[in-house]
Amino acid sequence: MRLLEVNNLSISYKIEDTSYLAVSEVSFTLEEGQVLGIAGASGSGKSTIAKGILGILSANAVIEGEIIFQGKDLLKRSRKKMDKIRGREISMVFQDPSTALNPVRIIKRQFYDILASVSKDKSVLDKIILNKLESVHLADAAEVMNKYPYELSGGMKQRIVIAAALSLSPQVLIADEPTSAIDASIKKQIIMELKSLKARENLAMVYISHNLAELKSVCDDIIIMKDGIIIEQNATAEIFSSPQETYTIELIASII
Repeated sequence: MRLLEVNNLSISYKIEDTSYLAVSEVSFTLEEGQVLGIAGASGSGKSTIAKGILGILSANAVIEGEIIFQGKDLLKRSRKKMDKIRGREISMVFQDPSTALNPVRIIKRQFYDILASVSKDKSVLDKIILNKLESVHLADAAEVMNKYPYELSGGMKQRIVIAAALSLSPQVLIADEPTSAIDASIKKQIIMELKSLKARENLAMVYISHNLAELKSVCDDIIIMKDGIIIEQNATAEIFSSPQETYTIELIASII
């Protein structure tokens, strides 16, 4: 089943009297249970697309095209309706778990904010939070709930951010460079965690990374971007076995 359809998406930023094009006429679809990778160098427009889908672009952004979710164009939704969609229907894991967590609140209180619509009973919420943290194989989850972010490792914080993003059972998870801010020794664990979630929950994901090797291990299909434009998109196996564009060939060569 098709969950998300992006049609001719263009995003530019107005700075004084000048307009800077960040994304140009991007189109793709995301099916239930599919992991779609978006690859490209910094500045290629990957994260801009993610923010456009969630409706969290800066005020000077100008966006055109369509982002169809559940049969309706998100670009025509009100801010109030988008607030209800974010986290509940479409959720996101950001690059740096340290900035995604409030440094002065213990972990479970941060989950309380997310789960406010579920229950006001903290004993009920504590059970839900524990379950979510254990679902991402976080060691000592019961203890972690009562810790501050600074007391935790980068890998632990990223697992918590993933658990938080999945707290309201969204249909689509956007993972924006989910391993870029953590130690190399932990990256493989996080990648395996995301693969496990896909298999276990049939979760649809948009997985953004500059690392093609990482995308190869996770994604069903891959989009290659350069300067805000899709230059190639295909099944992951085809991207690696029969790349069509010189830029794609160069990216693959860089990881071999």
